[in-house]
Amino acid sequence: MLKNKENITGYILAGGRSSRMGEDKGLILLNRKPIISYVINQLKPAVDKIIIVSNNIDYAQFGYEVITDTIKNIGPSAGILAALNHTDTEKNLIVSCDMPFITTDTIECIINKSNDYQIAVPVYKDKYEPMFAIYSKECLNRWEELIMNGTYKMIDIINHFSVLKVNVDNNQLFNDSIFININTKDDYQKALDKLVDNSG
Repeated sequence: MLKNKENITGYILAGGRSSRMGEDKGLILLNRKPIISYVINQLKPAVDKIIIVSNNIDYAQFGYEVITDTIKNIGPSAGILAALNHTDTEKNLIVSCDMPFITTDTIECIINKSNDYQIAVPVYKDKYEPMFAIYSKECLNRWEELIMNGTYKMIDIINHFSVLKVNVDNNQLFNDSIFININTKDDYQKALDKLVDNSG
């Protein structure tokens, strides 16, 4: 059961240059649906509102507010800064637009474990997943300061905060598919194959 849904905003980061895909990842059709729509559908039951962070106005077609990065070309840390600047809720779920296999249950799991920490990030097979994590609004000033001082990498930034590392290795809600990011044509084909397998 999700606690305090009204105090959670979901931010979908869709501002990447997608250089390896050659086109905007979130808008690529996966089984006739834009990849971002899979993310939106799983977020809707778990958060009070959804905001898309992107410099591409085409994302307005999904009916949600679209905000832009204020700092360009430094990666997802800028998208999170934009979200933290924008939000009016203490807790904020940040998720990448290219993770079509996240589920409402996994979202709620991370939200429910995030109390009293500035950041709650899943750790799966010893790998941090900062693009599917909870960030407190109180991170804003320090986050901005780190970026202004030239720290852009996610793992370098989050080490400056109180971080709950949520080990999900033995949690039945999580598996290899949850953290699939579609960054390449090969990733796309694997995701398509998985959808076909699931429908079969």
